[in-house]
Amino acid sequence: MERKAPLLVVCLLVLSLFLGSPSAWGLDLKEEKELGREILKTIRQHYRLINDQEVAGYVQSVGQRVVKSLGATHYDYRFFVIDDGTPNAFAIPGGYVFLFRGIIELMDSEAELASIICHEVAHVQARHVKKMLEKGRVLNIAAMAGALAGAFLGLQGDAAQAIAVGSMAGAKSLALKFSRENEEEADRLGFRYLCAAGYDPYAMVSIMRKMNRMGWQSDSRIPSYLRTHPALGERLGYLELLAQNAATSHATCTVRDPMGDFPLVQAVLMSRHTDPAVARDRFRAWLHDDTHRVGAAYGLGRLALDKGEVKEALGYLRRAAAWKPDSVLILSALGDVYHKMGRLDEATKALEEALKREPDSPVAHLRLGLVLQDQGRWQQALQHLKKAESLAPYNPLLDYHLGILYGRIDQLGDAHYFLGRYYQRTGNRKLAAFHYEKARSHLPESDPRQKKIDDALKGPHKKERPG
Repeated sequence: MERKAPLLVVCLLVLSLFLGSPSAWGLDLKEEKELGREILKTIRQHYRLINDQEVAGYVQSVGQRVVKSLGATHYDYRFFVIDDGTPNAFAIPGGYVFLFRGIIELMDSEAELASIICHEVAHVQARHVKKMLEKGRVLNIAAMAGALAGAFLGLQGDAAQAIAVGSMAGAKSLALKFSRENEEEADRLGFRYLCAAGYDPYAMVSIMRKMNRMGWQSDSRIPSYLRTHPALGERLGYLELLAQNAATSHATCTVRDPMGDFPLVQAVLMSRHTDPAVARDRFRAWLHDDTHRVGAAYGLGRLALDKGEVKEALGYLRRAAAWKPDSVLILSALGDVYHKMGRLDEATKALEEALKREPDSPVAHLRLGLVLQDQGRWQQALQHLKKAESLAPYNPLLDYHLGILYGRIDQLGDAHYFLGRYYQRTGNRKLAAFHYEKARSHLPESDPRQKKIDDALKGPHKKERPG
């Protein structure tokens, strides 16, 4: 995928369009959240998000584990994976955190994933982007609008980037990088969140050191993270000192398995982004390596399932479960395979066990909902699908299944609304309009979704990049 402009620049450009006059630069919390939603729409239209149930659901679960460590917060955090090999991550106002596939592929553990999430969440909690914007009140909004159009609606690559940056030449007071003070505050807060979530504080040092090394290698792309998060090389000593202090002053810091289900997610990404034959050979070789065998068995099970070889998939997943019996992803995958084999009681048992271990697993809730639906237990199925949707609300697959289930229980307004949203998100304008019109006729006039339907039916619909 060709990059259109540095993502932090793009986010600032989008924000500027909605801020309007200079008097609007003082954002309150409600406006900040609205801006975040608008930026999210733009990102979803121009960047491919990974909606794979295992990958997106896993990152969301780790993110929510971090959020629980915050205590009270003003934000409803959501976590996304962008399907791009660049090692990058960023957060936008309102609590939306994005990790690129490239930065996940650089990691070696769940603790490193949690570290980056903690750092980005800290930037949101401290409202750093909002503060940068308030310093940039002299921006020429018309020029910014032109830059956004050049970046998104016509020019590609270097030309779009040149217009984006050139349009901001007069914005002397707007910093396009977090300041050293911003970073140190995010480091302190991030370490605190990481310890509270039960992860090894040294994980933040290890992942930052890997990205810093990439920046010094002439044959590798400089991670975007180094452009937007400055002075990483200088800060490594400070980060290590923070980790040492955290390790000595917080007895409960390291209570979680630092690996978690991360090797399984790596296997999913490999099976998705590597030639299947190459991935299969690599997994088979790894079966004989104790450090990689669980991920290898899981990856082979997934590849078999993709080919419809359900019995072979079950064999590999059972091997993975024998080596890692407490894995939520393995239990969830077993439930999926049992479901496909028509062994609904075994599927229910495996998925319920997964939810005992991780009550906020979107993929386990989704799969259990589908099993319960096939058992005719529709109200219970609906509870699990709604829970999955609340945990991972931007998954078109969930919209589809909710629409079908609501239709089965004769709640036609809800059924047509979710099917309309499914077709809107997958780019079928005709079917989206059909279902939205049906939903509008069935839902009460006071239903807040009526406005969303009206907005969706106005003007041309922009297709979101498929996941």
